[in-house]
Amino acid sequence: MIHSVTLFNAGMVAYFLAFLFYTIYTFSKSSWSSRLATALAWLGVILQGLGFVVRGFEKAKVNMVSDWTAFYKYAPFTNMYESLMLFGWMAVLIYLIFEWKYKNKAFGMFVIPLALIGELSTQILGFNEEAQPLVPALQSNWLLFHVVTTFIGYAAAAVSAGIAYAYFIKREDTTAKDWAVIFVTTWFIFFFIIYSAFRENFVLYLVVSAVVAAAFCGLLYLLKKIGVSKILPSIDAMEQMMYQSVAVGFVFLTIGIILGAVWAKYAWGGYWSWDPKETWSLITWLVYAAYLHARYIKGLRGKPLAYFTIVGFLSVIFTYYGVNLIIPGLHSYAQ
Repeated sequence: MIHSVTLFNAGMVAYFLAFLFYTIYTFSKSSWSSRLATALAWLGVILQGLGFVVRGFEKAKVNMVSDWTAFYKYAPFTNMYESLMLFGWMAVLIYLIFEWKYKNKAFGMFVIPLALIGELSTQILGFNEEAQPLVPALQSNWLLFHVVTTFIGYAAAAVSAGIAYAYFIKREDTTAKDWAVIFVTTWFIFFFIIYSAFRENFVLYLVVSAVVAAAFCGLLYLLKKIGVSKILPSIDAMEQMMYQSVAVGFVFLTIGIILGAVWAKYAWGGYWSWDPKETWSLITWLVYAAYLHARYIKGLRGKPLAYFTIVGFLSVIFTYYGVNLIIPGLHSYAQ
């Protein structure tokens, strides 16, 4: 049987090629590149979907289980490597659903890289790619539902962040202050990913992540200057897309937190222990709750909502990378 890692890597190659053809489409508006980009993105989703199925059999084998319940008892996303693959896979899948719904492919160039960064960080951080026996704390029927719902929320957050970056390219009144906010938030997104890999030389990696963020912002500014904004949807349409992706993510993040609390009751005897992971999950939930309140109840529009979206994704990144790898807690086994 083909190895799950081979399928995951093949999916990443397909995503990278899709990103290239989405970029070609953005600049050339050629129909052949748009069709090829979408086809490659779907190919990556299919390959990695098969990878999770194969991974399920591999997990069952190392846990010495052969009955049909093995897949959800020993789900193929119980450590950092597997869950980052799940994050990237779901982010691309949610993006493709939005692409189909809105009939606009301009966001592929912004969203696909976020999925790739998540998946490629498994190589940078050196996570073990092999299927491993499941620790007792994770051997539960709650595992599948808690992890899947939470990561749908994370993936939707990535999609909304990609749209938010494109949003500032679209707006004609994007100021130096806006670019400064984008730079600072993006700086810390990259910092938490890079620093989590080494957990030493704090100042060095703070500088490295600042350089990477500056290059990223420079690329966004260049795209704005060469007229990429012309192929993006209207400001109102993009705000609606951000809102809908945040709403989807918020619903699933809420379900994931509730399921996690119920699971904690069975595993540790209490619904909530203020573990760092639980605390930061709550903070992330509150950020998106504030976004939805401001958008739906107060009718807030414009740049502040895009700021909210990027800050929410920053919180997701810290909840996942920073808390898992830097701050010890009850969830530290999921590495």
